[in-house]
Amino acid sequence: MSEKRSKFDKMELFLNRLSWVAVVIILLFVLFTTLHLNSIINWPVFNNYLMLEISSFIGLSIWAIRFYVNSKRYPSYFKYSVFSLVFAVIQLIFILSNVY
Repeated sequence: MSEKRSKFDKMELFLNRLSWVAVVIILLFVLFTTLHLNSIINWPVFNNYLMLEISSFIGLSIWAIRFYVNSKRYPSYFKYSVFSLVFAVIQLIFILSNVY
């Protein structure tokens, strides 16, 4: 039983780190997109909000998975998982309908 618990704890730790890395990447994309749209830098990748939308979709999906895994230990986290998943789906709808 302790070996299973250890694997579960390792997965929680991995999802925790991955979710915070996603937040840092999203913040960098916000910064780069803002700098490009204000003509401070000239990186063609950030000429619209597509990279920002894709990164926020991936980040919200990671957070939804993280909250779902943590809901096994803390049952109130399940609602956060649902909220993150709903916002990720809304973000995906915007991406697929070319709103960027």
